Amino acid sequence: MKEEYWNAIVNGVKAGAFPSVPVDYGYRDSTNFWYTRFRRPIPEKIQAKEGDVQSVIYAAERIDPDVKFTKEACAKLTKIPRVFLKAALTQMVKIAKEEGISVIDEAALAVINDKRRKEKK
Repeated sequence: MKEEYWNAIVNGVKAGAFPSVPVDYGYRDSTNFWYTRFRRPIPEKIQAKEGDVQSVIYAAERIDPDVKFTKEACAKLTKIPRVFLKAALTQMVKIAKEEGISVIDEAALAVINDKRRKEKK
């Protein structure tokens, strides 16, 4: 691969730096899907994925029967990627038990998130 194309891919693809390859399919980087029909490529923004509230509720109900999550609290957790959801919920339940919280609502979620941020530092 030519160095200019390699640099373009590593440093972020721009339409001018896209290699002239006769393709009629696309290339996906972290923010755009680039496609073309033998011309200058056109970027198409990729929509950010967000989980479903029902899937968060489903996962939260199965973590611990003693600690419950409200629907509003689960709605705030929809941006957590699915692969990390169980680990995040498990950590939240552990902190809730330490704090003596049996129902995690928006206020309790703020307390838990503050404590999680302090643990990261």
